Amino acid sequence: MRTGQVSVVPSSVIASVSSYEDAHRTVGYLRSYGMDAASLEVVGAGLRRAERQRAIPVARLTGAGALQGALLGVLAAIFVTLVAQTTLTGLAVVVWGVVYGALIGGLWGLFKGLVRNRPDAVSIEIVPTRYEVRCPPDELSVARTLLADAADIDDGRVEREVIADAPQHEPKPRTEKDAA
Repeated sequence: MRTGQVSVVPSSVIASVSSYEDAHRTVGYLRSYGMDAASLEVVGAGLRRAERQRAIPVARLTGAGALQGALLGVLAAIFVTLVAQTTLTGLAVVVWGVVYGALIGGLWGLFKGLVRNRPDAVSIEIVPTRYEVRCPPDELSVARTLLADAADIDDGRVEREVIADAPQHEPKPRTEKDAA
C-alpha cells in the first residue's frame, strides 16, 4: 500500500503470525467457514530494512550459462542440419553446436557472475517481521469465535498463537442520521 493510502476495508486485527504462510492458512481457515475473502486482509507489520549481498558463486553461474548455451547450440545445430546443406555430417554439426554454445554460454555466465557479485551490488529490501490478519469490525466477533474453536485449533489447521487479544478499534454505532 502506498504512503498516505487508506485501507479499503476498515479493519481490526484478528491474528498476528510470524510467517506469511501461517497468515494465508488462517485466511483459508476463515474462508472455509464462509467468511468473505474480500473482507479479509493480510498486512505486513513491524517493517525492517534488510541489506543482502546476492553472492552467487561465479563458477556456478559460468556452469549454468555453459549448460544453457550447450542446449541452445544443440537446437541450433539440429535446425542447421535440417535446413542447410553442409559438407559436415549431421553428428559433426551437432557436436560443433554444443561446443560453440557451451563456450558462448559459459562466457555469458562468467560476465554475469562478475557483474552481479560486485561489492557495491547490495540489494535493500523492506521486510515485515510479522503478518496481521484483519477483518472488518462488524465481522470481528465471528472471526474470533471461529479462531477460538478448540477442536479446529487442535487438529493443526490454525495455531493458538494467531488469536489476537483485543481489536484495534471498535465499530461506530449506526444512527438514524447515517441511514438517511
